[in-house]
Amino acid sequence: MAKTRAKKTQPVSRSKRATRTPASRAKARKSRAPAGSRAQTARPSTRVAARTRTAASGIGVRRHHMDYTSHALEDVKRFYTELLGFRDFEYDARMQSLSVRTGASSSVGFMPPTPGPPEQWRPPREPAIVLEVSDVDRAHRDLAARGVTFLQPPTDMPGRHRVAILRDPEGRTIMLAQPIAP
Repeated sequence: MAKTRAKKTQPVSRSKRATRTPASRAKARKSRAPAGSRAQTARPSTRVAARTRTAASGIGVRRHHMDYTSHALEDVKRFYTELLGFRDFEYDARMQSLSVRTGASSSVGFMPPTPGPPEQWRPPREPAIVLEVSDVDRAHRDLAARGVTFLQPPTDMPGRHRVAILRDPEGRTIMLAQPIAP
């Protein structure tokens, strides 16, 4: 049985493409692989490449999530979704947990204390939640207009960031940070 071979086509330079007639351009379009075929999907899209890229860590971290103990989940939910404006979140009624997506590969979660000694779920000091924003002054104005109280207005900090500091309803420190040029 004879094998059939697909006709190989040479890439056409930009200058030659410009000189093609409308009929030859239509013929070239018809000879292209159909959308979704292997020929057109050989190169991964930017979205796929970004998803499969490993982080700078040596252990291949691809997503960052912080969990916090919450004693007032409804207040926390209202603060992060209504005041700060996060729209992508999940509330699990069975687990009484809230997960708020804060970026393409980051989120912050809140859930009630787990059974056990208080020191197990109430650390001496929780870390700050740092949310990088494009314009910290605008974010400060918008949130202050909605009633958010800040511990520190936008201030240039060592390390090339302009930072505004506030607290969520349960006292967690939230830093809105904007990178600034040196």
